[in-house]
Amino acid sequence: MAKQKTSFGWSSIDDVLAQAVQSLPETPDSDLNRINLHWTLAAGREIGARSRVVKIAQNTLFVEVIGAEWVAVMRTYERKILGKWNKIFKSKDFTAIILKQVETLPGKPGKPVTDPASPGRHPTRPMDPNAIAREEHVKPISDPDLRERLSRLNAKLRFVALVLACAGMLANCATLQTAAHPKTVRKAPPVTKNSSFAVRQIHMLKEKHPDRNYRDPRAYFHYLKANKYEREGDFDEAVRQYALVVLFDPDREDLHTHLISLYLRTGQFELALEAGQEAIDRFPNNVRVHMILGDILSSQNKYRKAMDHYNKVMEVEPDNARAYLLAGYNMKALKQYEDARKLFLQATVVDPANPLGHHYLGSALARTGEVESAEEKFRKSLTLRPSFIEARENLARVLELQKKFPEAMEQYKIILKLKPGDKKIREHLKRIDVVATAGLADNVEMAEVPPFEPDEANIHTQIGTIFYEQAVYLEAVDEFRLALANEEDKELRLVIAKIYELLGRMDKAITEVEAYRNAGVGEESVDILLNLARLYGLNKEMRKSIELLSRAVAMEPENDRLYHALSLAHMSLNEYDDAYRNINQAIDLNGKKDTYYFEQGALLERLGHYDQAIVSMKQTLEINPHHSNAHNFIGYIYATQGVELDKALGHLEQALTIQPRNGYFLDSLGWIYHKKGEFEQALEHIKKAMVYAQPDPVLYDHLGDVYFSMKNVTEARKAWKTSLALTLKKLEDPSGEIPDLDTLREKIREADQLMLQSF
Repeated sequence: MAKQKTSFGWSSIDDVLAQAVQSLPETPDSDLNRINLHWTLAAGREIGARSRVVKIAQNTLFVEVIGAEWVAVMRTYERKILGKWNKIFKSKDFTAIILKQVETLPGKPGKPVTDPASPGRHPTRPMDPNAIAREEHVKPISDPDLRERLSRLNAKLRFVALVLACAGMLANCATLQTAAHPKTVRKAPPVTKNSSFAVRQIHMLKEKHPDRNYRDPRAYFHYLKANKYEREGDFDEAVRQYALVVLFDPDREDLHTHLISLYLRTGQFELALEAGQEAIDRFPNNVRVHMILGDILSSQNKYRKAMDHYNKVMEVEPDNARAYLLAGYNMKALKQYEDARKLFLQATVVDPANPLGHHYLGSALARTGEVESAEEKFRKSLTLRPSFIEARENLARVLELQKKFPEAMEQYKIILKLKPGDKKIREHLKRIDVVATAGLADNVEMAEVPPFEPDEANIHTQIGTIFYEQAVYLEAVDEFRLALANEEDKELRLVIAKIYELLGRMDKAITEVEAYRNAGVGEESVDILLNLARLYGLNKEMRKSIELLSRAVAMEPENDRLYHALSLAHMSLNEYDDAYRNINQAIDLNGKKDTYYFEQGALLERLGHYDQAIVSMKQTLEINPHHSNAHNFIGYIYATQGVELDKALGHLEQALTIQPRNGYFLDSLGWIYHKKGEFEQALEHIKKAMVYAQPDPVLYDHLGDVYFSMKNVTEARKAWKTSLALTLKKLEDPSGEIPDLDTLREKIREADQLMLQSF
């Protein structure tokens, strides 16, 4: 029979050591030397070398420790050490460790004990002190083969132990306070006394083994923070953390690249250029960094410097269509049109499915008078992207140049469908229409109807728009930042704000809209104020939202929708009097909106004017007989008051005809049946309501009432207890209706008494 192979793994090493120690000859428990051998196995070499057990009493270990820093370490690992200690002794008796800080220990002058007399494998060679320390742990093991194997394993595990210690101590890492990119990433700052334990240990290892690659743990610490902020969409804080990552780990190319990308995303172009130059000094063939540097320099009108980077990209990646496209755009800006045409042509060869390449090639051909070829390229671009308005405008223009007026008119009509408010296109279309209708197309001089001259959008705006249409939002932000470099198309900030809103970062969206307002683009717009007020509301800054809406009302006092929005804002803060005043103003300006009357009725109900609330709801139904919420509201108010229950039933049946799976409507219907004394029907509908509605304290309160009416006290109490828990939770965000807490508690107390009486 073959001998079974012994398996050694990370998880079994402690068990092997413990068994080895237990196999030693027994000595009295008072023998502190043997106890401290157990202690070293339980606490580990690093801690064991700096501490010792001095007493055991009442399930507690009394331990002396060298240095305050190791006291902190041991407190962190106390539970883990006790677990190993109890595992060694196969007991659960020890529950605490009492620590005492001391300056030195007998035989332990602040560092692990070494025995120069310990024998080694090579007597003529001085033994490594670390090897001696490792031998000390396994020296008592009698089996030489096992002792040698354990010694080798211990050597392999020594760095793993340090990594575990680092993980526990990283939270104490000192961080830099500046947000700017470091002036250099070639050397990390010197380790100070305030540095963490993990940093000091790595620093010691680097000094001891300069040929080994020990990474600074601060890099990982800041990387985790940066990754967290980036996932949350806080790119400003993420870029600050990535700057520190690169500072502490300057040899990682991907980290440099990502840092520069985030500088671009946050619009910090100068820092991006500085960090980018340092990156390409280290990694000269980094295509992404060269592309970003080229884009930024081009956006700053430094076209020749930009070309150096684009040329490098084309050299390293000959199939990079974006490089040809941007390089062509640069050459066009330098008025080197023939070079631009060649680059645009190469862009279409490398990526024939890119509509921008065909568009810009068409523009270059039109400039040199090759209008038929230009027409072909514009049509190809529109085949790839039918919504490309600028390509369609240029197509219409070259059709005009060829006197193909009917075809040009067809293109202009399509543009007006895409941009119905474009007055420039509409006026030009009228002029062409006059010519075509008069049948003078062949006899009219082109000077009388000059061809349309489209406004040329920034290329980064074009690329960003394509990314936006494809829902690749972060890349769209990068392109829009480049387009905003010269602060020409400030409205792009509103698009960036929309992207941040889609990402759930209302604070960043607000920042972009406020920047647009502060840029002074024309007179302040009511639409901008409304949008900004909405964002502040979504960001739970309703007071600021009310301030902006009030300003909008002052600008357009006859605009009913502004009073409506202001009423809703006050309602969200439970300011019902102000909300009621503003909704009445909206109704005075426009009495034909069912929504206004419905919200007026809801406010009257909150103010305790139930009869007037029903009048408002009936006015809602006069305007819109299918307003299901108004039907539900009237039915529920009647049921709550215990009046007109048949009418209430009729309203709820109409509401459920419109929304048959509305849980709140079903609850109202169940409550009406409860008021009518039809408890089985009530129970059926309220249970059904719970299938379609989220857990709601009012529904559970009603369920408890129904069970109580059916004399099922146990189930009633359960429902009321659930309602109480949901009510207490909802008090943190008091939106919507909640039961009265005192009434709920009284119901539960009464149920408890009845249950006690039944025993």
